[in-house]
Amino acid sequence: MLFPNIEKYLISKYSEKIIVGFSGIRYLVSGIRYSILYLSFFLLITFPLLSQEQQKKLMFNGYISNIQSAMFDSIQKNWTTDNLIHNRLNLKWYLDSNLNFNLEIRNRLLYGESLTSGQNNAVSYGQDYGFLDLTRNIIKGNSYVFNVNVDRLNLNYGIGKFKATLGRQRINWSQTMVWNPNDIFNTYSFFDFDYIERPGSDALRLQYYNTEVSSTELAIKVNSENKVTAAAYYKFNFSGYDFQFIGGILNNEDYVLGTGWSGAIKSVSFRGELSYFRSKNNFSKSTGEILASVGADYTFGNSCMLLAEYLYCGTNITDSISFLEFYGAPQTVKNMSFVKHNFIIQVSIPFTPLFNGSLAGMYFPGIKGYYLGPSLSYSLAQNLDASFYLQAFGGEISNQRQRFNLVFLRIRFSF
Repeated sequence: MLFPNIEKYLISKYSEKIIVGFSGIRYLVSGIRYSILYLSFFLLITFPLLSQEQQKKLMFNGYISNIQSAMFDSIQKNWTTDNLIHNRLNLKWYLDSNLNFNLEIRNRLLYGESLTSGQNNAVSYGQDYGFLDLTRNIIKGNSYVFNVNVDRLNLNYGIGKFKATLGRQRINWSQTMVWNPNDIFNTYSFFDFDYIERPGSDALRLQYYNTEVSSTELAIKVNSENKVTAAAYYKFNFSGYDFQFIGGILNNEDYVLGTGWSGAIKSVSFRGELSYFRSKNNFSKSTGEILASVGADYTFGNSCMLLAEYLYCGTNITDSISFLEFYGAPQTVKNMSFVKHNFIIQVSIPFTPLFNGSLAGMYFPGIKGYYLGPSLSYSLAQNLDASFYLQAFGGEISNQRQRFNLVFLRIRFSF
């Protein structure tokens, strides 16, 4: 009964105080969320006018892209077309040598047929799963929505070997490249190619670097339902491999233990992660659930990279979800997949310094399913690139053969 005692001590005793403390921050931020939007555009205009000394304390960058997309079951049948204008603004303010402030904002204008047909829901764009409600649909109609999302808002303090971060941040405890069972705080979707920064968590993170190759961390997160995820993390190096161990509680519902590693077998990189979840409320009656991924990748002399990875998913197995529902579902560590066995092979090829291509293929044996994802990217000019993506899914779900295809053309300018 060791785990229940730990939970009573760490969660029952402290979670209420933590939530109350976060609530004060929530109400403070709720009063200024629109000011953040105006501040971002003000910085975009005025930053080039600042002196060099001022610019050293403020780092400002971002990008703006236009994505034309089409969705269809069969290329001969009706297409659902959309357009997305995506702008990102990143601000880092160095208050002094030990303290800095980060603010990063996503502005997205989506318009098209997926909204009018009901295949896409404008309301979901305005949902924020963090403790702080930092997402808003500024304007929306039957066929359009303009959404603003603050996905980074934090203070960082570092001195010597110690670092503390408070606010919305990304907590990355991953080792594998595609599926990450150890990513209990802010899981992401492999298919969301346009969100390279990945989601963040409203959390407090404490890091201590014991040595150059080992570190200890404590992190606690509260989500929009006031559920607490808290865990400890230890990483060290042994015989050329990085090993890590995690332990904690997920959303006040599951105890979690995990481990991961990364290293090399000769010139082949070798990585893996495993997490074990066991229900808090049905601890004695539950046998627990396992998520495990293992992968390898190799880079050839011409910079071509070949990657292979496998995911065993012992959680959230269902035969009634569609590819469209899975594609648009909020990502959590326990719903990485809806099938038990998942395989991927991906190859990335730099044809020239300006022209790159990749091809990813997944196989889901339980549903005789597949995913194919070819992509091409070309640098048109400095800070300007064009990309093409195809995402094709197929499989037998609920005794019916399903197909689901997406095509994207993106033009992006970085500044």
